[in-house]
Amino acid sequence: MKGTIGVPEKERKTPQRLLVCVRFKIETTFAALDDRIEKTVDYTSVAAAVERVVKTSRARLIEQLVSELGDSLMTRFPMLRLEIELRKFILPNARYVSVKSGWTRGR
Repeated sequence: MKGTIGVPEKERKTPQRLLVCVRFKIETTFAALDDRIEKTVDYTSVAAAVERVVKTSRARLIEQLVSELGDSLMTRFPMLRLEIELRKFILPNARYVSVKSGWTRGR
């Protein structure tokens, strides 16, 4: 996906390639799902929510963007735990730079 991110204005002029990795544990046990999608978290909806946050965010730092993503997903979906890693491919001598953060819902 593409997103406008970065501190220098030069870097923000062109949307950059970003890779967002999302891992989560749902509130329901797998056995209780009965193989029915309406009882779980629809991955397509999660991906659409991630894309919406990335496209509308005004964050400059990838740390801020990850924070916005986590807060949005934890608010919208019934997840017990969430982990997000965001990779940015901007430095010429590095494969990528990334940040990772996690959230846990209290019971």
